[in-house]
Amino acid sequence: MKAAVQTADRKVEFLEVDTPQIGPGQVLVRSLATSICGSDQHVFKGEFAGRVSYPHIGGHEFFGRIERLGQGVDGLAVGDRVAVDPLIWCNRCRACLEGCYSACSTLKLRGIDLPGGFGQFVCASQEQCFKLPDEIPDEHAPLVELYSVGVHVTKRTQVDPADVVVILGAGKVGLTILDVMKDTAASVIAVVDLIDFRLDIARKISDRVQTINARHVDPVERVMELSNGRGADRVIEVVGHYDVVEGREEPMIQAVQMLRSAGRIVAVGQSDQRLTLMGKLFVWKEAELIASRVNRGEFPRVIELMQQRRFSPDLLITDHMPISQAQSAFEMLDDQRDRHLKIVLEPGR
Repeated sequence: MKAAVQTADRKVEFLEVDTPQIGPGQVLVRSLATSICGSDQHVFKGEFAGRVSYPHIGGHEFFGRIERLGQGVDGLAVGDRVAVDPLIWCNRCRACLEGCYSACSTLKLRGIDLPGGFGQFVCASQEQCFKLPDEIPDEHAPLVELYSVGVHVTKRTQVDPADVVVILGAGKVGLTILDVMKDTAASVIAVVDLIDFRLDIARKISDRVQTINARHVDPVERVMELSNGRGADRVIEVVGHYDVVEGREEPMIQAVQMLRSAGRIVAVGQSDQRLTLMGKLFVWKEAELIASRVNRGEFPRVIELMQQRRFSPDLLITDHMPISQAQSAFEMLDDQRDRHLKIVLEPGR
């Protein structure tokens, strides 16, 4: 089969590789479309050294059509369109036994730790495959995994009626969280970023969102204005690796500053940068800090909501490209953040 294979840091080649072999309880999925995630970009830049080795076939946000069934597979048929949950957990560690398999101590992702949707064919267990109804078009199907992350974050955030919610970071995940949260009972939803292109998309997703460009406006002061001086009830940090802006604190410090007393911060963004929490203010506010990672069984709910057209995935997808142009796609996302957001790669093109 053909696949976009990363062979070195910042180098992806379109190569002929072996087609994966399925075992009992597994299916062979023909990948029809896969979208590039922020984690894929970190892998591309060599920031997953020690976890990802080359040659590597990425792509954990993908869907496809079942090509072959392994022994013992039931409930699925050749030709079914399926979204594939990439998570593989041990079901033995303390987190898994407590039902928190998204925090499994040895969690693996297909497309990160195992070959993923950047190849024409992918091997997956039947439990990972979720059938897609006809109402979900092929154009939206690769974003099921991304929206499952957004739904999981929303559940972890626990928005109450009349809450003021701030999303720090309007990248792929931040805008997806907004798309999921736009119909909640929050009184104010504000999105903070440094790129007007992304904030424009936020306003298209929801006409009631308050957008703040932190290069031009102090986000802490603006949130205090929006909350009548009380502060935000919930702050979701989705920046990850941040750009230093003169006159602005790092995002996590901003989160603590703009949070009301007894409020909650949800950390989603991932970065190797050392972060400062402002411990004294954090303690004085008796604030709560929790994390949210990947999904925890949200695929069926997301599929139902996408079937009802509750989301706006077209606003997130800026480009469709053949998988053979994966190298160019990664470079576009890296060098032109003000023009490209979500690129969908199609192995069939």
